[in-house]
Amino acid sequence: MSCKMRIEQLKQTICKGNEEMKKNSEGLLKTKEKNQKLYTRAQRHQEKKEKIQRHNRKLGDLVEKKTIDLKSHYERLADLRRSHILELTSVIFPIEEVKTGARDPADVSSESDSAMTSSTVSKLAEARRTTYHSGRWVCDDHNGDTSISITGPWISLPNNGDYSAYYNWVEEKKTTQGPDMEHNNPAYTISAALCYATQLANILSHILDINLPKKLCNSEFCGENLSRQKFTRAVKKLNANILYLCFSQHVNLDQLQPLHTLRNLMYLVSPNSEHLGRSGPFEVRADLEESMEFVDPGVAGESDESGDEHISDEETDLGTDWENLPSPRFCDIPSQPVEVSQSQSTQASPPIASSSAGGMISSAAASVTSWFKAYTGHR
Repeated sequence: MSCKMRIEQLKQTICKGNEEMKKNSEGLLKTKEKNQKLYTRAQRHQEKKEKIQRHNRKLGDLVEKKTIDLKSHYERLADLRRSHILELTSVIFPIEEVKTGARDPADVSSESDSAMTSSTVSKLAEARRTTYHSGRWVCDDHNGDTSISITGPWISLPNNGDYSAYYNWVEEKKTTQGPDMEHNNPAYTISAALCYATQLANILSHILDINLPKKLCNSEFCGENLSRQKFTRAVKKLNANILYLCFSQHVNLDQLQPLHTLRNLMYLVSPNSEHLGRSGPFEVRADLEESMEFVDPGVAGESDESGDEHISDEETDLGTDWENLPSPRFCDIPSQPVEVSQSQSTQASPPIASSSAGGMISSAAASVTSWFKAYTGHR
């Protein structure tokens, strides 16, 4: 009996083993089929990957070619802008440095007093490099040596950026009248130079395709005599626009002085400027812009105390690229309540409807007319 039982157990074990082998064979076949599908899918993905890589290489070559073309276009545009600017500044707005012919006080003093010590000479030279500007002593290396002229040597600006002679002459003219006040007039020279500088800055912004941060028309310094507050505010705007142009053309920041209007313009349009005519992004130095607030510290207090001078829309800054349009003043049409009884309303409904339509048309026409009058009045 024991042998038969062992034989039966062996048979059962063999059957179970055969069943497991069959299941494993079926699982192996399924796994092979799955692997075959995955392999086929991987081949398709590889083909897609190679296709995408070829497409990316084509796009990369195209982008590189377009970049080279764009760079060459920028270079040609910069050369064209540069030639136009140099022609503009050589024919219409020549800017050059003019020697004033002033002698060094240290040399004059040394001639009169041979016993003068070297410390006294150095102190005189240091004092000569400073200027008293709007209640403060400001260091200026170019003080007294040269001046920058525009359109001719007879039209120039003070080299230290102190334009107080303009509003001093305006205030003096209010109290003193006479022919001498018209002939001996430093305000004419200053206003003419600033007017030409404003025109040149606006033309340069057009040539270089740069939106200036401050809105300043060409005739700002022409015509009537500006008050101290308006004049100083206009000078600040002009200096800000010129500095902005210098930033855009990558002018050497060590050469820039926020108060030197024509000198900054001279550095901007100089033939030695490497980046003149360039396009692209640039960085604005906030410290140089903030230093322009010292152009006349006394004006801030006056502007706070005196509120008589109204800042018009023409003097506001651009700020954004949006165009400032005049806001139309719509006239309010009074609405009159009409009380109608039920019987009258049922009997006279067609006339009321026609009168309502006519009233709406007339109201719309009146609104359009008033808006057009307000718009043309602003224009």
